[in-house]
This record gives sequence, structure tokens and C-alpha cells, in this order.
Amino acid sequence: EEIKKLHVWDWESQFPREQTMEMVTTVGEEGDHFETIHRRKDGTTYNVEISTNGATIAGQKLIFCVCRDITERKQAEEELKKSFAALQRALEETVNVLASATEVKDPYTAGHQQRVRQLAVAIAVEMELPQETVDAISVAGILHDIGKLSIPSEILSKPGRLNDFEYNLVKTHSQTGHDIIKQVNFPWPVAKIVLQHHERLDGSGYPAGLSKKDIMVEARIIAVADVVEAMSSHRPYRPMLGTDEALKEIQHNSGKLYDADVVNACVRLFREKNFQFEEAAVFQK
Repeated sequence: EEIKKLHVWDWESQFPREQTMEMVTTVGEEGDHFETIHRRKDGTTYNVEISTNGATIAGQKLIFCVCRDITERKQAEEELKKSFAALQRALEETVNVLASATEVKDPYTAGHQQRVRQLAVAIAVEMELPQETVDAISVAGILHDIGKLSIPSEILSKPGRLNDFEYNLVKTHSQTGHDIIKQVNFPWPVAKIVLQHHERLDGSGYPAGLSKKDIMVEARIIAVADVVEAMSSHRPYRPMLGTDEALKEIQHNSGKLYDADVVNACVRLFREKNFQFEEAAVFQK
């Protein structure tokens, strides 16, 4: 008897009366399914899930509704969101610690990994790649040189040219980085990207001598960003060459060593969109 005196909008709390009436009058025989907020008799509110179906009986349109209290489900969803956020923070902290460890070992290239990440992510966005790919590049970019932890500091900071033995030792950092990263359960193939970031299209890269499509697009992007950043910065064994020289290098070897689409996107960023490296910052996906 009490309900007979009420209208839908008397207990509907989320939508205004006009919108509620519009929703009611447009319910067809195929029905509808949605979530909203209802108001109790004492004025408190709670989350509900509504399933509706319409029917015409004896010339009169009727609407059948089933309302389910989903308060507990909503609370569980909130807890899940908090848990996911905590995992995200843990992931970011893990990545930052790993990246920082590399730069402590090799202070001469401090900020290199962060700047490579900046450019690689910008290239991926410029190429309109899926967000999942961009996220993978973001993490792999800031960790791509972590394998240098295994290289003696005197080799990393050597002011002159490396001899063959030293150079071959440096080349092991891709495999070492892969072996370190594969122990972290990332939601992206970060270890594989790190392994391939020194591969080249013509098969002249390392460690596996992969060529063309055998190289992941994420690794092809980091390869270009790595070269451009390195040539744009000072190194113990040579002065800074500058961005112009770096762009000339990747354009000259576009389609040979480096992916042409990646090179084109990188050049557009610098030539047309005024891309600039930012100050080194901690990882943040």
C-alpha cells in the first residue's frame, strides 16, 4: 500500500525526474540493464542494478523491473581499485630502483635511460601505436641499459676507444639486461624488448643478429631513440655531436639499420613538433 503511493522518482536518487521519466517511457520489449542509486525510506542511498523489460498487455504498456542491491559488489570493486593502484605504485618503484642502480654504476650517462624513454614514448605516440605498446616502451626504455651493471666501471667510463675485448664485453649488456628483467613479472614483454634493442634491420646488430620483422617494433623504436639520445649527449670517449648529426645518422640508415617508419616519426618530432629532451625524472607510466 505504501509503494502504491510512490513514483519511480521518489526512490531514484541519481537521475533527475525528467530524465527518469524519459528512461521509463523509452523502455521497449528488448529491455534495458543499468546501474543507478536508490534512496531508502530513511533517506540513505545505496547502489542498485536494474534490469527492465517492457510489454503491452490489453493495450496497456507495462514495465517490469528487477532491482538488486549491489552495495557489497561496489565495495569489492573499490577495494580492487585500491589494490590495483598499490600494485601500480609498486611497479613504478621497482622500475625506478632498477633504473637508478644503472646510473649509479655509470654516472657519465646519468639521465640517458630517462631521455631514451621520453623520446621512445613520443615516437610511439606519434606513430599512433596502441596504449599497451606505449606502456611497454615506457618501461623498457628506462630499463634498456640495466645490463651495464655487469660491465666494469672503468670500461663504461673509458675516455678512449674500446679494444675488441672491451667492446665485446659491453655488447653482453643486452643479454644480461634480459636475464635480469625476465625475473620481474611485468605485464609487457619488457625483457624481450631489452634483449633486442641493439638489433638492426640488416642483421648487423647484437646479440642474435636478428633482421627486419624478427625485431619487435618496441625494440626498433628504442633503438632509434637510443642512437639519437646518445649522439645528442656528451660521452667520455667523444664530445657531444648534437641532434642534427643524430638525425642525419638515422635518416642515412633508414630502412637499412633502422625502421623507416620509426625514423620518419622521430624526425617529425624534432623538425615539425619541436621535441626537446626534458630534465631527467623518475619513471611514471
